[in-house]
Amino acid sequence: MSTFNKLLAVLVIIGAITWGLIGLFDWNLVAALFGGEVQPEKASNVSQLIYILVGLAGVAFAFTFPWRSRQTGPRREIHS
Repeated sequence: MSTFNKLLAVLVIIGAITWGLIGLFDWNLVAALFGGEVQPEKASNVSQLIYILVGLAGVAFAFTFPWRSRQTGPRREIHS
């Protein structure tokens, strides 16, 4: 997995955890760490940037994720 895909995965995981916390406890991790609220007009610049990066990471990850495993060589069958 490339460094870019690892970064995308981290941002997607952060987004998933954040939305899980919002859904379960009505508590926003990003806003707690960086200030502001979820509404764009009340969000801090850093929080809004993180939301944008997480959203872009989700879209990019969806297109670059290796949905199928790549085979590195000829397939071997195991006979018992």
